[in-house]
Amino acid sequence: MTFFPSLDAWVAERSGVSGPNGAPDPAALAAWQLAALRATLAWAREKSPFYRNHLASLPPNFPRTPEEVAQIPFTTPDDLREAGEHMLCVPQGAVARVVTISTSGTTGGPKRIFLTDEDVAATLDFFSQGMTMLARPGDAVLVLLPGRTPDGASDLLARATARMGARPLFAPEGCSPAETARLLIDAGISCVAALPRQAAALMADPSARQAGKGRVRTMLLSGEPVADELRAAVADAWGAEIFAHYGQTETGFGGGVECLAHQGYHLREADLFFEIVDPESGLPLGQNALGEVVVSTLLRRGMPLIRFRTGDAARMLAGPCACGSPLRRLGAVQGRIVRDAAGTRIIQPEKGAGRRGRPSFDP
Repeated sequence: MTFFPSLDAWVAERSGVSGPNGAPDPAALAAWQLAALRATLAWAREKSPFYRNHLASLPPNFPRTPEEVAQIPFTTPDDLREAGEHMLCVPQGAVARVVTISTSGTTGGPKRIFLTDEDVAATLDFFSQGMTMLARPGDAVLVLLPGRTPDGASDLLARATARMGARPLFAPEGCSPAETARLLIDAGISCVAALPRQAAALMADPSARQAGKGRVRTMLLSGEPVADELRAAVADAWGAEIFAHYGQTETGFGGGVECLAHQGYHLREADLFFEIVDPESGLPLGQNALGEVVVSTLLRRGMPLIRFRTGDAARMLAGPCACGSPLRRLGAVQGRIVRDAAGTRIIQPEKGAGRRGRPSFDP
């Protein structure tokens, strides 16, 4: 039995690239992405003071081949902090939302991400597609995630849930596991969207474990890596299935989501182009090789991101998914890449310790 994801059909419709069974042909989609990336570079160089200088060494109509993508300079979190508004390609009046990211432990200022109405609408569309695997029309969906300001991640998720016919409910800020347990019962919740740490807190609370048993069918977990132990705990306590989501504020929140086969993240390929590169050399890596996730926006015109180094360590998985999708999948995030005087290494979130040296990035 196959579980062909609706996300593939959405990618096909949004990109205009079709193929068998409603999914885009991978080669045709890759060609479309290359053309979209080329158009993004041309737009950014014309409209953005930062990119005009940053991409000055590249010839016109670049990249022409997939191999030339590796010659495009990276952008980094420091660029976001230092260049900020100079990365914009539209007037300030065209910006619908500004997201400020303050990161502890950094000496620079906060990062600011500028989103247009079109960017927000694209994320809302992506979230609506992803939620079709977790909820049905009429289901009550409890949102524990932060980011509830207008057009924030949780706000968009709730609106996407309502769009596909389910009923979103925000838990009060700081809601305890015991209070959440009462909400699960009183509102008849069948789907929960949360951070993994919030899910772990629910599994540690007897009342929450009991309240969700036989009631909650699915959980959407985002914002942090999802441990196998947490999946097992949720399945044991509630009989519920976890779907992990991958995304960053920089990418407009949405990036990829698991299907029913749970074999990696199905990617938002009509809006984002993903690469895996060696964290030290910056050279592209092949399938199943562990490296740094690099992402470029393909259709964003307000504040494009071109070869943005996310700092996430992951693999691009080989072969098709068991669900039947022929498109690429991103493996689970293994940790954060850190560069300092000690070298380049991965900090593993579950253990809180890094592994030093090049062996960290071996397949």
